[in-house]
Amino acid sequence: MNKKRNTGWKPDYKLQFSPIFSDPLNFIKIIKYLFFYPGLIVPWNLFFLILSAIIFYLLTPEIENFYYFNYKLYLLIFFRNLLLIVCIWGLLHFLLYNLKIQNEEYKYNSEFPKSKNKVFLFNNQTYDNIFFTIFSGVPIWTAYEYFSYYCFANDYFQSISLVSNPIYTIFLIVLFIPVYHEIHFYLIHRLIHIKSIYKYVHYVHHKNINPGPWSGLAMHPIEHILYFSGVLVFLLLPSHPLLVVFFITRASIGPALTHSGFDKILINDNNFLEAGHYQHYLHHKYFNCNFGDIIIPIDKWFGTFNDGSAEIKNK
Repeated sequence: MNKKRNTGWKPDYKLQFSPIFSDPLNFIKIIKYLFFYPGLIVPWNLFFLILSAIIFYLLTPEIENFYYFNYKLYLLIFFRNLLLIVCIWGLLHFLLYNLKIQNEEYKYNSEFPKSKNKVFLFNNQTYDNIFFTIFSGVPIWTAYEYFSYYCFANDYFQSISLVSNPIYTIFLIVLFIPVYHEIHFYLIHRLIHIKSIYKYVHYVHHKNINPGPWSGLAMHPIEHILYFSGVLVFLLLPSHPLLVVFFITRASIGPALTHSGFDKILINDNNFLEAGHYQHYLHHKYFNCNFGDIIIPIDKWFGTFNDGSAEIKNK
């Protein structure tokens, strides 16, 4: 690893996709990637799963209450989601960007966002990002979540028992939901990069060339509608409300990590949490590459992958 002043931290290796789609397949690497640290499940998908269980079992009314639309229930879910995002995203931003607990260490861009920038609403990147998150992202996220509960209550989503379907449940958690989310994200992402759509919709998000945690859901409302629409797959796929909450939680809370701007979050001098999404930072830097993530090589298949080689040469 290497970090230079005024250039930011860069990995000294080329970005690689997960071993799930490697050629030839290496089953030992696949097992390690799926179940060991750091990998697909540990730490972050495990965190999202635990958080989803807390949200569904402790912070959500019984599904039967969603048989009809009730604006009081919607507001309850909305303020719960708002509290979650303020606590989790706000804490991450406060530690990394206000207190600067690790300064520039492992930060992709060594500069921190300027306090005044005319590109953004209120001439401030953080205030702009918070505005679009709270007044568009959270309401639309909440609407999709409420709709999901409504579908379960009215049998539009086919509900299954987690206990009676352990293998299917594990398959959805470990493989299907992460892979499907990445495919859906890639397709939506390519769509909103079409020039005629980009200049009216996606440009809002791409103002964040040097993103931070609050940049994750700083999107135009149309992009929010498209982004969260992935949950509609459960109209076709038998599932359980907990698993739908898991899908939504990954989509809503996860972007704080992909846009944190840091590759690792330091716990102390000798320990850190892997939080790297360097491939997505490169997307914000260059705009025309890395539309997906690194679970499946979809960017490589469509010729839009930037493995960071130029960054390595220039460091």
